[in-house]
Amino acid sequence: MLRPGSSVSYNSAMHQVTIDAHPTEQAIVVRFDQSSGSPSNTLKKRASSANVESLGHQKVINLKELSPDVDIRALSNVILQKCLFIPATSRSQLEQVLYFLQKRGTPRMSSSRSRSSSAVSFDRRSSQAAVLNVDLDKVDEYIECFYGETSAEKNKGAMALHELSKTPQNLTPLVNNETLMMALARVFREDWKKHFDVATNIMNLFVNMSKFSIFHGILLHHKIGSLCVNAIEHETKRYDLWITEMKKADQETQRKLKNAIRKQAILLAACITMLTNLATDISVELKMVRRNLVVLLVKCLQMSSDSPNPLTTSTVKFLLKLSIFEENKIVMEQNGTIEKLLKLFPIHDLELRKATIQLLFNFSFDPKNVPKMVNGGLVPHMSSLIESDNKALNMLYLLSCNDDAKAMLAYTDAIQSLMRDVLSGRGSEVTKAVLLNICLEKRNAQLVCGAGGQGLDLLMEMSMESRDLMLIKVIRAISSHDGPTQNMFLKWIDKLLDVAKSEGADNSESKSSFGLECMGAVAEIKVAPWAKIIQSHSLVPWMKDQLQEGIDESQEVTVLREIKPLQLQIVITCGTMARQLDAARLLVPLIDTFVHLLQSCQIDDEFVVQLLYVFLQLLKHKDLSARLMTQDSELGAHMIDLMHDANAAVREVCDNALLIMGEHSEDWAKRIAGERFKWHNAQWLEMVERDDHEFNNYDNEDFGADFNFDNFDDDFDMNEKLF
Repeated sequence: MLRPGSSVSYNSAMHQVTIDAHPTEQAIVVRFDQSSGSPSNTLKKRASSANVESLGHQKVINLKELSPDVDIRALSNVILQKCLFIPATSRSQLEQVLYFLQKRGTPRMSSSRSRSSSAVSFDRRSSQAAVLNVDLDKVDEYIECFYGETSAEKNKGAMALHELSKTPQNLTPLVNNETLMMALARVFREDWKKHFDVATNIMNLFVNMSKFSIFHGILLHHKIGSLCVNAIEHETKRYDLWITEMKKADQETQRKLKNAIRKQAILLAACITMLTNLATDISVELKMVRRNLVVLLVKCLQMSSDSPNPLTTSTVKFLLKLSIFEENKIVMEQNGTIEKLLKLFPIHDLELRKATIQLLFNFSFDPKNVPKMVNGGLVPHMSSLIESDNKALNMLYLLSCNDDAKAMLAYTDAIQSLMRDVLSGRGSEVTKAVLLNICLEKRNAQLVCGAGGQGLDLLMEMSMESRDLMLIKVIRAISSHDGPTQNMFLKWIDKLLDVAKSEGADNSESKSSFGLECMGAVAEIKVAPWAKIIQSHSLVPWMKDQLQEGIDESQEVTVLREIKPLQLQIVITCGTMARQLDAARLLVPLIDTFVHLLQSCQIDDEFVVQLLYVFLQLLKHKDLSARLMTQDSELGAHMIDLMHDANAAVREVCDNALLIMGEHSEDWAKRIAGERFKWHNAQWLEMVERDDHEFNNYDNEDFGADFNFDNFDDDFDMNEKLF
C-alpha cells in the first residue's frame, strides 16, 4: 500500500511520470519531464477534455465526485483512457493513490466541520488538515500567480499567501509589501464575482490582518472595507436571482447553484468578519452604517437562517455589536431581525447560540419586542438552557415579566431547575428573581409548593435560616394566590408573625425589610383562624402601638409625620382579619386609631384606600355597623368627604361603604342622598356659570348676516298635537 504523502515514479522512453495525491483537494497531481519528449497535439486535446489544468510541468486531475462508493478499478480505467500521458503500466500505482484519496475524504469538508464557528477566527482549520509548504521569501512568486490565465493559478498564489498570514510574525512584512497589497486588492476587486475560491482565500488573508488594529489603517487605505461592502451588496442581490432560478431549473443546475450558494456563504462570512474587526473604530462603523450595512446584514441572516453556518455566526456577531446603538436596533426591528433569529432555534453551536441570545437580550428591553419572542416560542428554548448558560437565565428573567411567558413556564422544566438551584444554595440573585416572577402566576406557585407543600416548607426553612430577602419575597408572592396554597401557610403563620413583630420595626434596613415581607405574607392569608391568632399573639396592643407611632396630636389638625411601611402592612392585615366576624370584634378597640390615621394621612392615597377597606369590611358585619354609624360618627363624615375624591380606587371603596351605610340606616341614607345632590347641584351651577361667561363674550357680535330665518322651515306645527 502507498503511504500518505508518498509518490510513484515511472520511467518511459517518452517521459518520466510521478503520481501524487493533492495536499488539499480531491485530485491527483501528475508530474512529468518534457525534456525527453512532448505529448502530441492529440494528447493535448485529450488531456484538455479530461478537466485537467496545466501548471507548468505537471497536470492536476480533479476528482470532485470521488465518494466512498466509487469503484477504484473503473475510475482508474477512465483516467488512463482520457489521460494518455499516464502509462498503462502505472495502473497499480494510480489505484493506490486513488484508494488513499478515497479513504482520506475531502480535506476541505472535514476541515470545515472541525473549524470554529467564531466569526473572528473563521479561517482556523483543523490540525488534521493538510498544511501547504510556503516560504516568506517566495512572496514574489506567489504574486506572479495572480497574473496567470487560469483561476487555479491565482488560487494557488492566494492559498499560499493565506497560509503565510496565519503566522502573526509574517503579517508585518506582508502588510508592508505595497506591491502585494495592491495586487491583492486588484485581484479581489476583479475576480470575486467569478472565482469564489480565490476571493475567499484573499479575504481570509485580510481577516488575519484585521485581527490587529495596527494594520487597520493600511487596510482602509486600500479600501478593503469598501470592497467588502460592495461584495455583500452584490452577493445578496445575486442570491435572490439564484433562488428564483433554482425553482425552475433542472436537477443538475440546482446542484450547481447550491454549490455556488455554499461558496458564496463562505465568502460573505469572511467579508463580514473583516468588517467586524475594522468596526472597532466608531467612525469606521458609522461609515459602514451609512452604506446601509444593517439592512444587508439582516438579508445575510435570512440567507443563512435555514441551515446555520459560519455566515450565520459572523452576521449575528456583527449585528450584536451594532445593536448597541438605538438607531441600528430600530432598523433591525423594522426588517424582522427578531423573527429571523427565532427561526435559528434550537441552536447547537455554542458560540452562535451565545451571540444570538445576547442579541435577543438587547432587543428584549423594549416592551413591544417581548411578546414577539414569547409568541415565537423562545420561552421553552431558554428554559432548557438556564442550567448551562447564564445568558439564557438573564433572557428568561426578562421574558418572565410577560404574563403569557409565565403561563408557558408551567409546561417546561424551568421550575424544577430553578428550585433545584435555589435549594442547593447555588442559585444566584437572577435565579431567585426569575422564581419570584413566575410565582406571580397561580399555577406556577402551586407547582413550586408541590402537592403536599414540601416545596413551600423547604423555601420557608431556608429563608428563615438565611434571612434571604429574595426568598421571602417569593414566599409572599405564593401567599397572594387563593386556593390550596393558602392552607399550606397555616403552620407557618406563627413563625412569620414572630419575625414581623421582632424585626419589622428594627433600625437595621435588612432586618426591617425581611420583617416587612413576613408581615406582607401574613396579610395575604385569608383562611387563617384570625381570632385565635390575635389573642395568642396579643396583636391588638402591638398593632395599636405601631399605628399610633408618628401621630402628632398637639396641633389642631392631626398630622401623621411619616407613614412607615410596617404601618401600611398592619392596616392591610387588619383588612384581611376584619373579613371574619370573630376577628373583627377584636379589632373594635382600634377603630378610633383608624379614624385618626384617616384624618392625618389624606395625602397618601394607598394608605387611605387600605383604611377605607378596613372600614368596609367592618361595616359588612351587622353587629359592628351600628358602632360605626352613629349620628355624630366621624367615619361617615370622612366617607362623604372622600366619595368624590380624584383617586378612582378611593371613590370605589367609599361608594361601596356608603351603600352599606345607606342600607342599614335610613338617616344615613337621607344624609348621603342630600350630600350627593349638593355636589351634583354645585357641579351643575359651576357648568352654567362657565357657559354664561363664555356666551357673554359673543354679545356684541352680529349673527344676522350668517342666518336668514325668513326661508327657514323645520316642518314643525305649533297647533299639531304631540300625543
